[in-house]
Amino acid sequence: MTTEATIKHVRDAIKDRATWFALLYKSFSKALPPKEVERAAREAIYQFGKLKGKKDEKRISPEEWVEKHMSKGSGKFFESQIFKEKDYSEQRMTFCPLVEAWKELGCTDEEIDLFCDIAMEGDRGRADYHGIPYEIPKRLGKGDSYCRLLLKKCG
Repeated sequence: MTTEATIKHVRDAIKDRATWFALLYKSFSKALPPKEVERAAREAIYQFGKLKGKKDEKRISPEEWVEKHMSKGSGKFFESQIFKEKDYSEQRMTFCPLVEAWKELGCTDEEIDLFCDIAMEGDRGRADYHGIPYEIPKRLGKGDSYCRLLLKKCG
């Protein structure tokens, strides 16, 4: 399989998961109060992030986080750039298969923003697991031109 085919295949798998998340969320919101659905979704995805942190096998630094993002191949799927500065490391993503899936599904801008922020709970959980202070000042799902994840160095 070529690199381009692999990228498409993985992006399609991510889009499938984004689609079923949106459909589950919308379905559950018909049966339960939407704020409860949002709370439960955030909690579950945050816990997923903590599990991902545990799978890192050791506590990682902000530098290791962004390096791992690129070395495991995720950088290609999200068209990422990484930056390592004195006080923080940064991951910028200019493409998001999840956002693309939600657009294709016909989600509103508000739903895309919400779903994107909920999906970021995974990064929040992983960062918290490693004790890394973080910010997410820009998100594609919010309408920004890229996602910006800042992972701050302690001390």
